[in-house]
Amino acid sequence: MSDPETSIDKISLELKELADAYARKAAALASDPYFREAVVKASVAGFAWSLYHAFEYERAALADELANQAVVVGRTQGAAAPEIVQ
Repeated sequence: MSDPETSIDKISLELKELADAYARKAAALASDPYFREAVVKASVAGFAWSLYHAFEYERAALADELANQAVVVGRTQGAAAPEIVQ
């Protein structure tokens, strides 16, 4: 994204930067491959539950988006994933 023009573009850019920082910090916490997998799971769970509590009235949208992102990540790994929720 070049220069964000709309409010949602600006928010999206800020959230992406925060998410990138979170991911780098989480990845830096583990060097052992088995421990690293546990850190991935704890990171995703912690992030998902934080969003769940932060967006009390948008939980259905959150559930749909988490499911969609799981499909997308699965597809990048060659998984035969279900269709994306509309």
